[in-house]
Amino acid sequence: MNENVITPSPVKRPAKNNGILVTYIIAVVCAAFAAYEYRNAALLKEQLDHTTEHSATLQGQLNSLNDQMAAANIKLNELQQRNMPVTLIFRRAPSGAGLITIFKNNAPSPLDLSVMLNNPVNHHSREASLSIAANGTQSIGEMEGWIFEPGQHIRLTNAQFGSVDYVVPEQP
Repeated sequence: MNENVITPSPVKRPAKNNGILVTYIIAVVCAAFAAYEYRNAALLKEQLDHTTEHSATLQGQLNSLNDQMAAANIKLNELQQRNMPVTLIFRRAPSGAGLITIFKNNAPSPLDLSVMLNNPVNHHSREASLSIAANGTQSIGEMEGWIFEPGQHIRLTNAQFGSVDYVVPEQP
């Protein structure tokens, strides 16, 4: 029994190219991801544009409110100046170097003031205390160590009348 059995040789099938399939799947996934990201970027840009418009609107409102607040502060300071019984008189210094400020108490009683002097150009400041007799005057100028120039700031503070701001005028 010796039979020779002939078995057919296995048929060679063409090798599957898995690389093409993997590449195709990766390409589809990348395309889907790109489409998602593109849509997400478009939504984010739309939100950014809306936020930018809203920010511009809010900035405009803030600027308007700041202008209103500045105007209200000016009016408040003017009212306080009318209530503060002190008149500021500016005169040229005898030496010709700057101005002298005379503080006149218009009240029938003595007045204690805290005076803050500020030069916005060189950022120097000085504080002084004045006790002005009823209907009296006191001055600050070169002899007291401060030369007033136009644009400098003066803040008067009194416990009863509050604080009032002045700016040294161009012309005395």
